[in-house]
Amino acid sequence: MARKDRVPRGYIPVLIGQGEEREKILVHMEHLKQPCFLELLDLAVQEFGYEQQGILHIPCTAEAFRLIIGAIRKSKS
Repeated sequence: MARKDRVPRGYIPVLIGQGEEREKILVHMEHLKQPCFLELLDLAVQEFGYEQQGILHIPCTAEAFRLIIGAIRKSKS
């Protein structure tokens, strides 16, 4: 794996967006336990099923995803 492609410990890469509008974002693993993130995972299952190959793809806009992650971070502080 090339140095620029390495994912820091404690993070997972997530591909967000739909169609041509896709963006790769690193998400801290602690966020995966939050109820609003679990809802995003449910959306991914509804859209793509449990058999996704490679990077996890979540079908929501980058703006909506950032708002959700921001809300998770605020609730933790």
